[in-house]
Amino acid sequence: MIEDTHKRVLQVTRDLIAEGGWSAAQMSVIASRAALATGSIYRYFDSKVDLCVQVLSQVSEREAQVVADIVATDGDATSRLRDAVAMFVRRAARKPRLAYALIAEPCEPELNEARLKYRDALAGQFARLIAEGIRRGEFIDMPPDLLSTCVIGAMMEPLIRPLARAVTHPMPEIETLAEQVATVCVRMVRAEAKLTSVKATRKPS
Repeated sequence: MIEDTHKRVLQVTRDLIAEGGWSAAQMSVIASRAALATGSIYRYFDSKVDLCVQVLSQVSEREAQVVADIVATDGDATSRLRDAVAMFVRRAARKPRLAYALIAEPCEPELNEARLKYRDALAGQFARLIAEGIRRGEFIDMPPDLLSTCVIGAMMEPLIRPLARAVTHPMPEIETLAEQVATVCVRMVRAEAKLTSVKATRKPS
């Protein structure tokens, strides 16, 4: 019974965040939707922030696992990197308000700390895949942790503005965005993408 109530409150809170972001997760509304007295929620959670942190952790763990499952499949590292990035973009675009809260919406320090752990978990999965790709000669020979951080930034940054609008885009638009972002991320780390330095020249005055 206690476990069921705990799960119900988490689900209700997650649904509210998906509708309106962190500010939509008001304790009185959560209690009403969960068919509880407002005070009863504090039997399961220390505060609203504690509740939201648990929701964030639950959702981010699921998203990180989706990436981990793709990383763990067979095949070349390049294809798996492309698939993992594209899947992340697709899933974010299908639930824009929830994804924006998970990625970039202004929030309390405790929530932001939990969000950083989510990014670290994703980066860890990509670093593992990139290290494998380096060993195979598919990716440039640079520190995997550095490359994975660059991939995370390139993967998330293009999503922030579209997600902030909280508009669910048609599937063809989502697919195009997913393929474009995945292509950029792959090209960032591919071994054949040679780094060149261009020296600026000045004409004599």
